Amino acid sequence: MQTLTNPVKGLLLIVGMGVTAPAFAALKPGSVITKDGAEITPTLTAGVSSNDNFFSTPNDEESRLIWTIAPNIDALIEDGVNYYNINAATSTSLHNKDSADNFTQVNLSAATHNEFTSQHRLDINASADWLYEPRGSGLTEGLGDVVNELVKYQQHNVNARYEYGAVSSKAQVAVQAGFFNKKYQNFRAISQFRDYDKTLLGVTGYYNTQAASRTFIELKRENYRYDVIDAGGISRDSDDTKLLAGMEWEATAVTSGSFKLGYQKKSFDSELRDDFSGVSWEAAVNWQPLSYSTVQLSTSRAAKDPLVEGDYIKESTYGVNWAHNWSDYLSSLASFNYTNEQYTGDIGRKDQTKSVRFGLNYVANNFGMVSTYVDLLDKNSTQTAIEFDRVVVGINFTFALKAN
Repeated sequence: MQTLTNPVKGLLLIVGMGVTAPAFAALKPGSVITKDGAEITPTLTAGVSSNDNFFSTPNDEESRLIWTIAPNIDALIEDGVNYYNINAATSTSLHNKDSADNFTQVNLSAATHNEFTSQHRLDINASADWLYEPRGSGLTEGLGDVVNELVKYQQHNVNARYEYGAVSSKAQVAVQAGFFNKKYQNFRAISQFRDYDKTLLGVTGYYNTQAASRTFIELKRENYRYDVIDAGGISRDSDDTKLLAGMEWEATAVTSGSFKLGYQKKSFDSELRDDFSGVSWEAAVNWQPLSYSTVQLSTSRAAKDPLVEGDYIKESTYGVNWAHNWSDYLSSLASFNYTNEQYTGDIGRKDQTKSVRFGLNYVANNFGMVSTYVDLLDKNSTQTAIEFDRVVVGINFTFALKAN
C-alpha cells in the first residue's frame, strides 16, 4: 500500500474530511431464512475513492478517481455447534481515465465446522479467487506506468484441521493439512516462472492451563513447488519448516491474544540459492481497557518467497490498531503498520514500508452504513525506482436487509 513521505498533505486531507479514524462501527445486516433452515445474508457496498499516485511511481504521479461496487452473499446453516458456510463476492472497479484499468474480481469460499463428540473436532476451509494485481505492484513493481494491461491470476486454497481432546481436558492435539495453488493468466513470458503449488502439513500439541489459556508447541512444514524453472535456470523449489512454542488465551477482563516464537529453516533444492535458518515469531494481542474501545498489537517475522527477485525475503512486521465506538451509530479506527524486508541472493535490496489508515463509520439506519477513510502509504527502498508515496481518500455506502 502506501506511505507517509508527504505527511502534511495527508493531514490536510484528514482535517478537511473531519475524519478521526476508519471502520469499527457495527452494521448488523438482516437475513432471509429458507425453508431448509439456511440463513441467507446479502449486502452491497458501493463507493468512490481518489488515488493520487495510481501507478505507484517515485515521480510524475498520476491520479485516478475510482468507482467500486461489491455485492456479497453469505449462506449459513447451523446445526447445534456444527455449521456450514458458503460465501460468494465480487468487486468491480471503474476508473475515470482509462477503461484498461477496469476489472472485476471474484471470491468464492466455503467453511465447515463439525464436533462429532466432545473429543473430536474438524474444520475445513476452501476458497477460489480470480484477482488482479494493483498497478505498480507484484510483477509490475516499478513498471506501473509502462505496461498497458493489468496482471491477472487465479489462486485456490484448501485447509483441513482435526483436533482431538475435550476442551476441558488437560491436553489436546491438532493435525493440519493444506494445499495452495497460484497461477497467472497473462504476461506468460514472465509470469510462468511464478506459478507454484504449496502443500502444508502440521501438528500442534496443546496443554490446557485451566485458566482460560493454553500453551502449545507447533511443528509445520510447507513445500513450495514452481511449475517452470526460473529464467536463469535455477530452481525456486524449497521446503520450509517451522518449530514454534507459544500461548493463546481467551478474553479476560482486559486482554486476549496469542504469541508463538521459535525456529524456521527454509531449504532450497538448488545449492545455488541461499538457505535461511533463524528466529521466527507471530503475535497478536487485543487490549480492551473499555468495553467500547480496543487496541490490537501485532508483529511477525519470517522468511518468505519473493515475487520478483532474490532467493528469499526476511520480513518483519509491526502493527497497531485502535478501534473505538463513540455511540451505537458512530465508530472510528486508526491504524499504523510498518514492514521491513531484506532481500537475499544476488541483490542487496532493502525495503521499508509504512502505512496509516484513519476511518469513520456511521450506521445511518437499519438498512446501511457510511464509511469514510484516508490511507497513507510510504515506501522507501535501496532501489529508488520502486520508492513511492500515496494518499487514497474514499467513501463507501454499505446496504443490507433490515436486521430482525
